[in-house]
Amino acid sequence: MCGIIGIYNSNTPAADHITAALMANSIARRGPDAQGVMQLDNTTFAHRRLAIIDLDSSANQPLCDVSGKVMITFNGEIYNYRQLRQELLQQGAKFRTASDTEVILQLYIQYGADALSKLDGMFAFALYDSRSRELLLMRDRLGKKPLYYFSSGSAMIFASTLQALKKHPLWQGEIDAHAIEDFLAYEYIPQPGSVYKNVCQLPAASLMRCRFDGQKTIQRYWQLDFRKKLDLSLPDAAELLREKLFSATAKRLIADVPCGIYLSGGVDSAITAMLAARQSKEQLQAFTIGFEESAYDERQLAALTANFINQQTPCGIQHNCHVVNCRSFETLQKTVQIFGEPFADFSLLPCTFLSEFAASKVKLVLSGDGADELFGGYERYQAMQYCAQLDKLLPGAARRLLAFAARTILPDRSKRSRAARLRRFLQLAAAPRHQRYLQLMTQNSAAFRQALYGERLRNVAPSPCGDYINEVLRQATSPDLAERCSECDITTYLQGDILVKVDRTSMANSLEVRSPFLDTGVVELSAALPFSYKQFHGERKRILKMAADGLIDPQVANGRKKGFAVPLAYWFRNQWKDLLQAHLLTGLLVRDGWFDRNALHNLLQQHFSCRCDHSELLGALLMLELFLSSEKN
Repeated sequence: MCGIIGIYNSNTPAADHITAALMANSIARRGPDAQGVMQLDNTTFAHRRLAIIDLDSSANQPLCDVSGKVMITFNGEIYNYRQLRQELLQQGAKFRTASDTEVILQLYIQYGADALSKLDGMFAFALYDSRSRELLLMRDRLGKKPLYYFSSGSAMIFASTLQALKKHPLWQGEIDAHAIEDFLAYEYIPQPGSVYKNVCQLPAASLMRCRFDGQKTIQRYWQLDFRKKLDLSLPDAAELLREKLFSATAKRLIADVPCGIYLSGGVDSAITAMLAARQSKEQLQAFTIGFEESAYDERQLAALTANFINQQTPCGIQHNCHVVNCRSFETLQKTVQIFGEPFADFSLLPCTFLSEFAASKVKLVLSGDGADELFGGYERYQAMQYCAQLDKLLPGAARRLLAFAARTILPDRSKRSRAARLRRFLQLAAAPRHQRYLQLMTQNSAAFRQALYGERLRNVAPSPCGDYINEVLRQATSPDLAERCSECDITTYLQGDILVKVDRTSMANSLEVRSPFLDTGVVELSAALPFSYKQFHGERKRILKMAADGLIDPQVANGRKKGFAVPLAYWFRNQWKDLLQAHLLTGLLVRDGWFDRNALHNLLQQHFSCRCDHSELLGALLMLELFLSSEKN
């Protein structure tokens, strides 16, 4: 895993070499092992390397082909590069390194942009072809690796991070008020936008062509299709899934450095750990973090998994545990620099501590990310199914009456309480069917958020943030409402929140994370399975648990999901209360006119008095304030 930089079609190639090096220095944590800068025509590439495959310095980047006409800078891993290399050797290709990067270079020379369809892995990379004077930017199917860019005239500047782009002399960095609205709705800024005007992310599964005359085109090269279902019984489908997961895990163990595992108390990481331990020729390091709050601590279940694996496999795993204090406000402030733009999924705190812990011993880990979205792991999928059943039993007026009664009677002191969950469900059931997913995925209503706005946001034309979700829903292929929710999660929440969080927290610690569940074969199989195989009569991850039979401890398989949540509502009423008030009421949110001070004060008092749980919105406002402060400094 690495970091990449590029300056294309510039009028100042002599200065670009120095600029690219400075930009690369800003992302040294993404690649501490080597740095390189290369120029071809008026295009400059830079690279920071985290060496995982082919540790020899000859594999350092950027790379040029033998003719010196095609240049590449690459971030990621190609899991099938050995097979592709053999095919290319048989076709007469010559290699100077054993790296996967040179395989991509040779594939492009042989097949052009069609080479993308042959790549199995996670990646974001750039190719400059001096024969056509074209720049090609490419990103993997699920957007696991980041790629930001902006244009100035006919020049194009791109990088793995916003921090690197900010080092370029043409950077302007005007904050986009519409992006702020989106952030308050989703807790992240949806792709392909960013917090800055005219700064974009290349969408997942996309290829961008840039011409020297300034023309740009973006095309998708892959699309997940939920319409075509396999005609398989549930047991046969579970067996096929098991085979796919074995293969996906084996591919992700290929490395020239030791591999570790993120081990929580859940099913997903337990399966990943067992499949890895069964196929590894050496003992693997497993990493678990514990919390002082027992309701969030999973060390006991993780220990059950570790013991079960060590009884079942010859090499086993070395289980490393570390208790952390996630209430560290200093760590929270540090993450603002790591992400480069507002991000308010507070599980970033345990993710940061876990990455730091793992990086102290290894450079590579496997994780269980993606299983919830692919195999029906979220409560919201059940909620969509129950709403569909309620639609048949009660007319809309009756559902709206129940929702009104719930808002009046049921308390909203904690979002995790049964009363709050019932209240949210009845409100969801009262909403029109086409608005339910949007309601599930946004924090509070647009009217509620807009009541907090100060002059700076009020003077901006309202951004229809729902358009982002509605467009994804429009393009969704599944006819089943619950499955459509899952399909949209893969495109929105997984790519915009989960994968961003994993990449930023791990790469800040020079750690590569690979996710077997996000293997293309596993993802495509998931789309081809009936949703009833994934979630049925309240049972989540039905087929995944069947596929894992004998692979994980039964207590873990039947254990209650905790995830990486943190007690944010409690912290805001106790340990972080004074800090929260100071930042929100005296900071830049108010001083620069983004939000109304009195409205924020009322919001805080409602939360402090336990009348309402506003922790998610307050968390987003806090992260926005910390981001604005970091920009000012």
